[in-house]
Amino acid sequence: MSESKKLWIKITGIDMDLEVWQLLHLFFDDDSFAFINEDMTENNFIPGPLLNISVSNDEEVWLCEAEYYQNINKYEMLKNIHEYDIKPLYSSKQNISNQDLKKPGGRLFESRKIIVGTCIVKVLSKVTNKLLPYGSLTGVRPVKLAMQCIEDGLDKQGTINQLVKATAMSENKAALLYDVAVVERPFINIDPKSIHLYIGIPFCVSRCLYCSFTSYPMGRYKSLIPRFLEAIEKEIRYVGKIVDENNLNVKSVYIGGGTPTALDNLSLNRVLNIVNESFNLKNVEFTLEAGRPDTITQEKLYTMKMNNITRISINPQTMNSSTLKAIGRNHTPEEIIEKFGMARETGFDNINMDIIAGLPNEDEKMFRYTLEQIEKLAPDSITVHTMAVKRASILHDDIDNYIITPDNVVETMIEDARLSAKNMNMKPYYLYRQKNILANLENTGYAKEGYECLYNIHTMEEVQSIIAMGAGAISKFVSPDGKSIKRTCNVKEVAQYIDRIDEMLERKKVVYESL
Repeated sequence: MSESKKLWIKITGIDMDLEVWQLLHLFFDDDSFAFINEDMTENNFIPGPLLNISVSNDEEVWLCEAEYYQNINKYEMLKNIHEYDIKPLYSSKQNISNQDLKKPGGRLFESRKIIVGTCIVKVLSKVTNKLLPYGSLTGVRPVKLAMQCIEDGLDKQGTINQLVKATAMSENKAALLYDVAVVERPFINIDPKSIHLYIGIPFCVSRCLYCSFTSYPMGRYKSLIPRFLEAIEKEIRYVGKIVDENNLNVKSVYIGGGTPTALDNLSLNRVLNIVNESFNLKNVEFTLEAGRPDTITQEKLYTMKMNNITRISINPQTMNSSTLKAIGRNHTPEEIIEKFGMARETGFDNINMDIIAGLPNEDEKMFRYTLEQIEKLAPDSITVHTMAVKRASILHDDIDNYIITPDNVVETMIEDARLSAKNMNMKPYYLYRQKNILANLENTGYAKEGYECLYNIHTMEEVQSIIAMGAGAISKFVSPDGKSIKRTCNVKEVAQYIDRIDEMLERKKVVYESL
């Protein structure tokens, strides 16, 4: 919209400026709309369209409504548009009664902000001719909504209908959420004596264009590694004591980063030895990110195997050499194939591969080529990420120098990935979303039956505690009844992590005991 046609936003009856801003941002540029607030005067009024959002309720029913008026040319009209003989160009209403909330799937309507957002999305979709695949949802974990419907006894079609009605998402996405929830459900249980462990190794051989994780290039930060290893050893052993003293059962261990295999073999072996010494890992899913093929050696694969690693992730992101170079990955597609074969020969029978849809300068043909090459390798699971332009990434800071993949192209890529996963006899088993993700889509994990990653599922569903160690690692402590979560975050800077390790250990103990 031009400056003369800025969209005015008025909200009454509910406090949700932030949520409305998040939705509007999916339709318009930041400078294309403005909220009406108490500080506004006639002097800063510019004629333009109005989105009027209102919520009213009594003891039995509450009503939400979104109305779009194409041209507001008087400041007074903003105060109460209904005093004027003017009809909205588009409108959407939802009446929710107490009886609606008691029906199967009715819990979806308890969130007024989601329902108000649905009215907004329906109106703005008509204004812009843009459809949001997830409708009014802006959160990370949409599978939880499908899970609620299943728990209420709804079948697939009933769940799809309820999700579409509550959120205005597409039927395809509602079906995807149902499929993920069905696979996840047997793995979900509230067990206060079970936990998961995350260990972050914040080093990598180079920083990828899109990366926003806590990750430090080895060349520049190599001198910190010995002290970091001392600090994380201290943290691992300390958490081991917490686990022993509280008779906790470790269900999974996930070592990520960064790239753990960026460590030399002796350092990697040291970390893995400490983990095995500190926890009972019998019959435990134990994942290690070997994400960069240029960090994998036969020696390190043997080290992983000897230290009870059961699942590894070798992440090409793309099988196109020009893209690998552009995004800052110093390896070739041939190395990916070579190291994958080496891992199979070493005895790893549970290998995941990550790919990204919508990488800069890639088209559908290039993405399909990646999928074809992945199918030839036949991994046991794949994680299909949709490109997200993250604030802490190099891409975000240099965005003008890259071609961002159009929404319709990304949507095609995601559909191609779904079909490719199906060709490999994989089903979607976990899903999450991110801010600034292209086409407002999702990241989906697909796996062959029996190869679902328990850690990934529980990270999303948040029903068991995850104790995280390492720089920038975030622990999630779930209360025994599963109803509340307390988070603690280790500092991101490696040097500060090293210096403040004792402080962070004490905080972990205090938070855990408070539950």
